Amino acid sequence: MGPAGTPFVPPVFLVGMMGAGKTTIGRGLARALSRQFLDVDQVLEERCGVRVPTIFELEGEGGFRRRETHALDECSRISGVVLATGGGAVLAGDNRRMLQQRGTVVYLRAKAEELYQRTRYDRNRPLLQTADPLGRITELLRQREPLYEEIADLVVDTGKVSVARLVGRILPMLATCNKQVRPPADLPPLECL
Repeated sequence: MGPAGTPFVPPVFLVGMMGAGKTTIGRGLARALSRQFLDVDQVLEERCGVRVPTIFELEGEGGFRRRETHALDECSRISGVVLATGGGAVLAGDNRRMLQQRGTVVYLRAKAEELYQRTRYDRNRPLLQTADPLGRITELLRQREPLYEEIADLVVDTGKVSVARLVGRILPMLATCNKQVRPPADLPPLECL
């Protein structure tokens, strides 16, 4: 059940590479559905009081990923939420299972060159602080794309299409996706950090 005995509304989880549009499209989708929007990276930044690159610097990628899993566990229990996950959230098998079991997973797919064009000036992406960011994106995409595809209920190519048009494409896809999920009351919480 959701708040005050209302039926639980399965969440919508947006997965994909950094720069795929998870946050921007997620906000538009949540607005169109009259639902709450959350971004896991923003939740972590609010809780930790520092930006994602600082978490990476202080705790390493492993520390960040542990925090990400716990935030994902908590946020994925919210009835009806539209949730933008971090690009690497799918690396952990527990996260993939969690997303598959708890809601509808939408993979926002984009080509490496498009991702590079969208992220090349963004200094808030620690994995791209390298001499060859396009090469790094290509490598990460090769590693992660099979994982995104494994858990996706819906796949949407973002390309050079406007946010409004993408939201317009996703809405009817969600309406016809009759995925059965387990309400969060049936799921044990993960241990806290």
